[in-house]
Amino acid sequence: MKLFKGLLLGSAAALTSVVAAQAADLPANKSAPIEYVRVCDAYGAGFFYIPGTETCLRVGGLVAAETRAFNPSYSISGTSFYANGSAPTHALSGGATAGYGYIPSASQYSNQRSRDAYSFNALGRVELDARTKSDWGTVRTFLRVDSYYGSGGNSATGALNGLGQGVINTTAGTTVQRETTIVNKAFIQFAGLTAGRAQSMFDFYADAYNYDSLRGSNATVSMLAYTATFGGGFSATLSVEDQPSRRANVGSTFAGPLNAAGTAATAVTVGGITATSFQAQPAGSRIPEIVGNVRFDQPWGAVQLSAAAHQVAASLWGSGSLATSATSYAYPALTTNSYGFAVQAGVQLNMDYLSPGDKLWLQAAYERGAFGYIAGNNLGYNYGNGVNANRYAGSGFTPMDYSYGWNPNPGSDCVFTGYGPYAVGGGSCQLTSGWDVTGAYKHYWLPTLASAVYGSYMVYNNPQNALNGFGGAVGAANMKEGRVGTNLVWTPLKGFDIGTEFMYVHLTQSRPVGLASDTQLINAGLPAFKANSNEYEGRLRIQRAF
Repeated sequence: MKLFKGLLLGSAAALTSVVAAQAADLPANKSAPIEYVRVCDAYGAGFFYIPGTETCLRVGGLVAAETRAFNPSYSISGTSFYANGSAPTHALSGGATAGYGYIPSASQYSNQRSRDAYSFNALGRVELDARTKSDWGTVRTFLRVDSYYGSGGNSATGALNGLGQGVINTTAGTTVQRETTIVNKAFIQFAGLTAGRAQSMFDFYADAYNYDSLRGSNATVSMLAYTATFGGGFSATLSVEDQPSRRANVGSTFAGPLNAAGTAATAVTVGGITATSFQAQPAGSRIPEIVGNVRFDQPWGAVQLSAAAHQVAASLWGSGSLATSATSYAYPALTTNSYGFAVQAGVQLNMDYLSPGDKLWLQAAYERGAFGYIAGNNLGYNYGNGVNANRYAGSGFTPMDYSYGWNPNPGSDCVFTGYGPYAVGGGSCQLTSGWDVTGAYKHYWLPTLASAVYGSYMVYNNPQNALNGFGGAVGAANMKEGRVGTNLVWTPLKGFDIGTEFMYVHLTQSRPVGLASDTQLINAGLPAFKANSNEYEGRLRIQRAF
C-alpha cells in the first residue's frame, strides 16, 4: 500500500512538471499598457495630447439660436435694371403717351404682405485646433465647419447663401427655409506661413461685437501668406489671396435706342455683336489679390495699415448669349482689363481704466475699383440675380437688409458706358469708388454683463457717365448707407451668452437716369421712387461656445 501511494504521488509530481513546462512555452496574452490623455498646457487651456503623438489638440464648437424681427416693406429689384443694360420703355397712361421711362416688371416687385416680419436661425459649429512643436517652430492646423438653418428673411439675405422662393408666383410667395454646411476656416500655419481658408490679412475689426453686419472688410478667403515679426510689437504680412472671394458686380449702361414709335428697343452692334441690350459681368480670374499689412501691437492696443491690389477684368455681352436658353454664342462684345486698389487704417485701444475688458475700435478704408474691401461680410452672398446667376461674393450684403424698398444697384467694381458714336469713355469699364468708416466700443458694466455700441457709414460713387446713363440704358445710382446698433449681452457662464441687439439702417440713393417718372410708376400700380429708406431690426441670440 505504501509502495502504491509513492508511485501515485511521484506520477502526479511528474505530470505537474510537464504541464508547467508546456505552459511556459505558450505565448503570453499581455494587456496593452494604458495611455492616459495628458493635458497640454503649452498653448493655453483646453489642449490635450493626442494619445501616441506629441500633437496637442483642442476640440471646440458653438451652438447659436436666434430670432430676428424687422419692419417689412415692399421690394423693387433695382439690382436687375439699374446699370444692367435695361433700355427705358414707352410708358402709357389711359392710352395716351406719357413719356419714356423704365417701369419695373411684375417679376421685379414683391408686396409687403408676403414679406416675413420675423424669422429664426440655428448655427452649429465644430472647431479643431491641432499644434505640434518642431525644430522650426509650431505647426498649427485649424478647421471650422458651420452648419446653418435659416427661415424667412434669414434664408434670403444677411447669412451664408440664398435660395429661390416658392413654386407659385415668386414675387407673391414667401421665402423658403434653407439648410447649408460650409467650411468656414481651414488653414495651416508654420514658421510665419499661413496657407488655406482664413480671415483676410486686410481685415482689422471684422464684426467683432455686432451680430448684424457692418460695412468694412470681413472676408474669409483662400490664401498663401507670410508674416514677419520684427520684435517690439512690429509685424508685416504679405498675402496672395483668392480673387473670386472679392469678385463684385460689373455694371452696364449699354442698350439699343427706342424705335420711332417708342415701343421697344432696337438692336445695335457693339464689337461685332448685335443685340437690343448688353449686360456685363466679371471675367475669369487671372491674377490673385495682392494684400499686405503692417501692424504694431502693444499693451495699450494695436494699430494696423492695410493695402490691396485688385484686378478688374470685365466683359460686356449681348443679352442673347446670357439668356437661360442662349440664342447666340457666348462671345463678348467688349472686354477690359484694369486694376483697382484699397487702403485701410485701423486702431484698437484697450480701455481697462474705465472697466476691465473695455475696447475701442476705429477704422477707415478707401477703394477704387475694389468694392469688396468696404462691402462687409463676404459670406452674405445676396446677389444671385447676376446676368448669368453668378454669385458676387465681393459685393457683400444688400444695402438694405431683406431687399427693402427700392433696392439700388449692387456695388460694382466698374461700369461699361457708351457705345458707337455716342461713346463717352469708349469701350472701357470705368472704375467706381467708395469709402467707409467703422467704429465700435464695448463696455463691461459687470464681469458678466456687457454692452457694445457700433456703426458704419459707407459712400459709394459711380462714374458720371454711368450716372448719366450714357449708352441708352437705365443709369446707375450713388449710395450713402449708415448703420448704427447696440447690444446687451449677459454671460452667466464662461462661453454662454444671452444677448439682444437693435440695428438701425438708413439708405440714401440717387434716382437713376432712365427710370420712369413717379406719375408713370403710380399709374402702373407701383409705388413712387423713394430715395431715402429706414429699416429697424431687433434680435435675440442665445449661444454657447465650448
